[in-house]
Parts: sequence; C-alpha cells; structure tokens
Amino acid sequence: MVVETAVYEKEDQRERFYSAMSFWISVVLSAAFAVWYYTANPPDDSATRRLRMFFKKNIMEVTQFIALPPEEQKAFAQARKHPFYSSYCDASVIEKDKIKALIHMSYDYTPYQYWFNIVFLWVICFTTLWFLGKMTEAVLVIQRNKPANNDKP
Repeated sequence: MVVETAVYEKEDQRERFYSAMSFWISVVLSAAFAVWYYTANPPDDSATRRLRMFFKKNIMEVTQFIALPPEEQKAFAQARKHPFYSSYCDASVIEKDKIKALIHMSYDYTPYQYWFNIVFLWVICFTTLWFLGKMTEAVLVIQRNKPANNDKP
C-alpha cells in the first residue's frame, strides 16, 4: 500500500511538472512571437496616425474625393485647404494606391488599435500553444497508463 502511494505521488509530481512546463513554454513562446511581430511590424509614426484620424473623421468626404476623376480632384483640392487633397493630386500612381489602402483601413481606426492587436495576438498564441501542450500531456498520460490497463483481466 505504501509503495503504491509513493508511485502515485511520483506520477502526480511528474504530471504537475509537465503541466507547469507546458504553461511556461506557452507563455515564453507566445511572448517571443508577439515581440517578433512588434519588431517586424512597428506601430505607425505620428504623421500616419494623424492622417488615419483625418480619414476616420472625414471618411465620406475623402471617399468622394478619391472617386472623382483627376480634373475634378484638382478643383476639389483647391476648394479644401487640407494638405492631403493637394498632395494626393501630386502623388504617383503607386502612392495613390497606398493611400487608398490606408483610407480603406482607417474608417474604423482607433489610436490604441495596434496595442490591442498585439495583446490579442499574444492571447491567441498562448491559448493555442497551451491547448496543444495539454493535449500532448494527455496523450503521454494515456500512453504511459495503457500497458498497466492491459495487464488487468
């Protein structure tokens, strides 16, 4: 009886160790992934944030301006005093495409959206890795107990 209890305690300690190892590996790997994402995709600079806030506040006017033919865009830009309109008319085709993409992404922009996304990325990575670790633990426990269950009649 005492030997059997010692075996169960040893198995219990091993399972707790695997569980803690799974948890901390998940924390470290998800933090590393979030830091890697932060370094690979830095937050917008202040000029881009101001431009995105301008797009958010004036989305209807900006989308109307973008939809106009080039001649009417110049007249519209002269009527409005914001520097975006005149700089858009002078931009190259590639820059105009980038601005259109930024306008499309900015209609629901908030200044803290980037940091929320980083935190949410960490949460998603952590839960995924921890779940996979728990499933691996379960498989190891089942495999370890399988021969013991086959011996019983």
